[in-house]
Amino acid sequence: MGDFFQTEYSRLVESPNGRMWWHCLPLPDGSRINGASLDKDREFKIWNALQIANEGGLEGKSVLDIGANDGFFSIAAGKAGARRVTGVNSADWSTWPHNLQHASKTWNVPVEIVSADFRYHEFPEPFDVIFFLGVLYHLQDVFGCMVLLRDLLAERGTIYVETALSQVQSRLPLFEYASDVYPTVARQDKAALSQVGISNYLFPNEAAMINLAHSYDFDCFSLEGPRNRYTPDHPFRNVYKLVKKAPGASAHPDSLNAGIGRDDLKK
Repeated sequence: MGDFFQTEYSRLVESPNGRMWWHCLPLPDGSRINGASLDKDREFKIWNALQIANEGGLEGKSVLDIGANDGFFSIAAGKAGARRVTGVNSADWSTWPHNLQHASKTWNVPVEIVSADFRYHEFPEPFDVIFFLGVLYHLQDVFGCMVLLRDLLAERGTIYVETALSQVQSRLPLFEYASDVYPTVARQDKAALSQVGISNYLFPNEAAMINLAHSYDFDCFSLEGPRNRYTPDHPFRNVYKLVKKAPGASAHPDSLNAGIGRDDLKK
């Protein structure tokens, strides 16, 4: 069987199972599924930005992939050594869970598939790692969901967040409200408000991401740097690592909010 993390590919395959695909998922023969993104390396760029080692980077960890979609990151987690991988997605898309099932079988990586809105599903135990990639701005109640995400994490657990960012320049934490009327970063798509994970709501700026982490007792790390080829190619987006800490605990010295004083947070 080929290497899942091989970034080069021999050809693009339109669909290995007769359905459309969102993720540009690699296949064991060295080809790659021609997913929806124009950037055929998009998922690999996000994965590399997470700074998780391909071999053993998640050894022994339990992983929850929220908004798993076609399953690129669920399969990647399994290949990186996770002992248990759960992919959850609402059933709004005709491709779910068929594409993830196909990917799981193709790569021989077991994934527990949950067809549900993660906000209301009762998971039996907390997770060491949560992938929250391309989900934040689809949330109608981002603050309530932060409480839920914290509860879903084991002690010192980690959330990896990929999100679109507001381009409003401010040192203050701001959320840009998605609109079909105003020229926001992306449209709201009001017609799909009743469907889970389709319409957009709030786009944070980086200060809002830092403050969101601070509010719910997470250390926050921006995953910029030489391994992040994703943000330079998609400048309206970024990737963050949020690490759960005990309430009231001091910030990690390398956390983005570590150098922010109380007065700065109030400005």
